[in-house]
Amino acid sequence: MEEKIKEIISGFIKMPADQIGHHTMINQTAVKNSIMLHRMYAQLANAGIVVSNYADIDNFGKLVERVNGNHVDVPVRTSLPQQEYVHAANNATASPVAIGIDIEEIAAMPRVHDFRDDAFYTMNFSPGEIAYCILQQNPFASFAGLFAAKEAIVKADNRYRSQPFHLIHIDHTPGNKPFHEAFQLSITHTDSVAIAVAVQVNPEMIYAPKNISAPSASANTGFSFGAAVALIAIVLSLVAIIYVFTH
Repeated sequence: MEEKIKEIISGFIKMPADQIGHHTMINQTAVKNSIMLHRMYAQLANAGIVVSNYADIDNFGKLVERVNGNHVDVPVRTSLPQQEYVHAANNATASPVAIGIDIEEIAAMPRVHDFRDDAFYTMNFSPGEIAYCILQQNPFASFAGLFAAKEAIVKADNRYRSQPFHLIHIDHTPGNKPFHEAFQLSITHTDSVAIAVAVQVNPEMIYAPKNISAPSASANTGFSFGAAVALIAIVLSLVAIIYVFTH
């Protein structure tokens, strides 16, 4: 089993299989990018080596332990419970806004015959997301956009780090705006990359108890805060686009 795993991993970390040891790094620092890391685990899954939660695996030894069942996976959930948001809201040091941004190469998305039957896509996208992307003019760009949005969500709130990507479901409004619970999302594309920004506002604003009276100027305050968040997201998107075209 270990030899098969080494054979698959070697192509992603650019190291001969016989040189891979238990301390060999196999996380995102060892592969090209996040998409390639997820592709590596999808290829393992195609070979019958399924690892449901690999966010915390950094070297080959930990992967072998996980495959051999020497590690108990933490149960995953599709969203964070309300009490966690309330706890963060009551924390005086909590940030009023958390922002994540991610850029992914569209060409890094694997080319397959059937998105619904490929390990990479089923491990990283929900059935609804796959159905949505298949209907788009450029499915690979759409998949890259959703993948970037999921990465941005994890960067904005690290509590999502242990969740498999297919459980971080991104839906769309009738106006085709992407959204995920408790986040404002923005996704854009160039011909070669997908860029996503995820903004999570102060949880107290989302889960404010109904029996607490709002300040008289709450409407103006909310508008100002919302406008500020939107402006930050736009600025970050522009910075990302400028970076793409200048590197």
